[in-house]
Amino acid sequence: MKKLSSICLGILLFLGAILLSCSSDPAEEGIFETYDFKIEKAESLEDQLEMLTKAMRRFHNFKVAEAQGYVQVSPLVPGMGFHYAKPEYVDEKFEILKPEILVYHPDENGVMQFVAAEYLIPVENCDPEGDYTPPSDGFIGDLDHWHLNCIAGGWTLHAWVGLENEDGVFAPFNPALQ
Repeated sequence: MKKLSSICLGILLFLGAILLSCSSDPAEEGIFETYDFKIEKAESLEDQLEMLTKAMRRFHNFKVAEAQGYVQVSPLVPGMGFHYAKPEYVDEKFEILKPEILVYHPDENGVMQFVAAEYLIPVENCDPEGDYTPPSDGFIGDLDHWHLNCIAGGWTLHAWVGLENEDGVFAPFNPALQ
């Protein structure tokens, strides 16, 4: 009987996952899985931003971020939102489809809305007065400007792929969220 109920539970969870992930977009299929897109195909900044936008679609459902291990690491930051980090992603590598932080802002009903992916390259013993070299890795081109944020623990870079930012996709703050 116990084995039968485990099988039934497994079938129900499987069917629920199918219903939640009905989409022909590979970035949304199986919303509780991690996807490895082919970065080699990105030949321009626009290609990279399109891939990131598609990969982040699953995180428009806040519960997916929580289920994948993102945990709240900041209060509501004006001009940004709440920051949720995935600790095992925090390392010294820039991986476009594995942002260390996801940024959410509550809508008028308090529902968390995905607004940005954020990258964090840690700096040991970070000192705001220190003389550190910004990461050399990042997006194609020279529009991405890393910011030293010792409160966050190192170099940060926002990519506003969930909410348009009139100041630019890589600006640290979004005036729409002031």
